[in-house]
Amino acid sequence: MNRLLPLLLLLMLAPAVGRGQTDSGSLRIVFAGDIMGHGPQINAARLPGGGYDYEPSFRYVRDYIQSADLAIANLEVTLAGPPYTGYPQFSSPAALAAAASEAGFDILTTANNHCMDRGPAGLQRTLDSLDALGIPHLGTYRDSAGRRAEHPLMVDRCGIRLALLCYTYGTNGIEVHPPQVVNMIDTVAMLRDLQEARSRGADYVVTLIHWGIEYQTTANADQRQTARWLLDHGCSAVIGGHPHVVQDFTYDAIPGNGHYPEPVVYSMGNLVSNQRDVNCDGGIMVELELEKHDGRITAQRMAYMPYWVHRGTVDSLYQYYVVPSTDAVEHPDLYQIEPALLPALRRFSDNTRARLASEPLIPERRFYQAMEVER
Repeated sequence: MNRLLPLLLLLMLAPAVGRGQTDSGSLRIVFAGDIMGHGPQINAARLPGGGYDYEPSFRYVRDYIQSADLAIANLEVTLAGPPYTGYPQFSSPAALAAAASEAGFDILTTANNHCMDRGPAGLQRTLDSLDALGIPHLGTYRDSAGRRAEHPLMVDRCGIRLALLCYTYGTNGIEVHPPQVVNMIDTVAMLRDLQEARSRGADYVVTLIHWGIEYQTTANADQRQTARWLLDHGCSAVIGGHPHVVQDFTYDAIPGNGHYPEPVVYSMGNLVSNQRDVNCDGGIMVELELEKHDGRITAQRMAYMPYWVHRGTVDSLYQYYVVPSTDAVEHPDLYQIEPALLPALRRFSDNTRARLASEPLIPERRFYQAMEVER
């Protein structure tokens, strides 16, 4: 019975997840990519007196995240306890998830190819840690009873009832041992979940999905086919990750699915990581605005904010700062970016904006101009 207590608390708290004015008829959601935990990140977060602090990672995007009614990111590490390790089998301090939550992320997804890196005990401890921190999560479960109760994850916010689904293509070949459950991309299970979401009164259904080929900047045929299948079977929007680079996204009406746009984001790239190769050193946050009118929910707007991971040296250790890339290019001094790093920042900014040239860009100065006064 005690084992079910965190699950019951999560269910009671789920309708209150997020921020914003109640019953406004509109809901602004921010989605972000993969929260990684490579070895140098762990070393940088280690405090001299013990413990870990990841606050710097989210410092420069915190105001933007907190401005959303609901913010969601992918936790692509286990919180499996020491020894803390990076690639290839991640285990980060729970302080990483705590910092993400304090920065404004309301929900973390856990179904990804690294969720079983420390085996069944690691999955269990990850869920225990998130529950202890009071962070709602979805995608991995202690058992089938927990999955049935928590998936879809239902969120009531701003007068809109949202259903969240979450799946991964695999777990790097590591077996999932019953009774634990990791949601896999499977059309039989997904169809059942989509039907369940609607039966629970969902106004809008978002599928958060881990898929695609790493480092490819264009979605492949399997991603496009799966997205189309989801939209054809009752999903309202598809938000993807895993490739560690930004891929294209669409915001067009899908033939046969009504007359309003159905967003598909194939990959948002990394949120924070130690990857420094071209296109891997940043990502995008996607902002989706839903509006309720006469009982019908429509996606009124989708835009993106590109960000770059600035790796600056403090006390001989790298610190990791997610910075809005367009603004950082124009005002590098505000983010303490060394001149030697500006070419990499500009390269990421130019590549990302060229790839998404037809999509609306969020005006970053709206959120960061106060930093000039603060400094």
